[in-house]
Amino acid sequence: MVSKNINFSIGYVGLAGRPNVGKSSLMNQAIGTQVSIVTKRKQTTRSPVLGVFSSPDCQIAFLDNPGIDFKNSLPLNKRLKKIAFSNVAQTNINIVILEATKFLADDRKILQNMPDDIPLIIVLNKVDKIKTPVQKGEMYKMVTNLEKFKPLEIIPISVKKKYQIDILLEKIKQNLPVGEPLFEKALISDRGLKFRASEIIRKNIINCVGDELHYHFAVEVTNIKEDLDRSSLTRIEATIYTSKSSHKPILIGEGGRKLKIIRLRSLRELKNIFQGDIHLSLWVKLVSCWNKNSALFDNMGIS
Repeated sequence: MVSKNINFSIGYVGLAGRPNVGKSSLMNQAIGTQVSIVTKRKQTTRSPVLGVFSSPDCQIAFLDNPGIDFKNSLPLNKRLKKIAFSNVAQTNINIVILEATKFLADDRKILQNMPDDIPLIIVLNKVDKIKTPVQKGEMYKMVTNLEKFKPLEIIPISVKKKYQIDILLEKIKQNLPVGEPLFEKALISDRGLKFRASEIIRKNIINCVGDELHYHFAVEVTNIKEDLDRSSLTRIEATIYTSKSSHKPILIGEGGRKLKIIRLRSLRELKNIFQGDIHLSLWVKLVSCWNKNSALFDNMGIS
């Protein structure tokens, strides 16, 4: 443990916003590595992920929350929304991420539900998409309307272009309490290997068959063990749950082709977090109404 330093800023920072506004990408960019998976599909994040940014004078624990969708009434979405609002009530600072090109009713509702007693920073992401004077005028009008939520700052950024991420980090640091580091300097996330492995597999399923399956599947890593005969080999076993029999052939593909692609793509990424060789076994299992199964949510870390 590093000795106490009155010039060392520490604290938890909650990330909130609609699905697909760039919460996970922002955290990954700030930390400098992939902690949360990112895809083009909205609501990729299902479980809160803690990512830790460490520098010589501060340590920021980002809490990447699931996207908040007020229109989706499925039990899974209700659980994700409850998790997100519960988490932002326990932070030192909250950041609400909006798109610089539009301000929707859900954005307003999210801001209205943020805790009044926790400092707020509003981030306008995707400013690289603003090209015309009319678009700039609309963004300035949005900034004026956002002032009524009394944020510490409204900061335009582009995660894609790495624009003003350093400005955001500095503003966070200036408004955090001081104290001793919360985590070891080398730590970038508190999530275990089972969770990280399941997220990598889920990302590759989304990228491979997401347009066909949308959100009608889940992944649980059921076992990670060292091979008894080869200590350099790690065996990972994972189950892909789906609620409809028509989804199984989509996941498996003709002659197992789709599942093989998912497996090979996942293996390439898993080798970055496990030492030595990896053997990955995937099974597809039909579970009726898995997205209403609270016990399964707990097993998958959606809590």
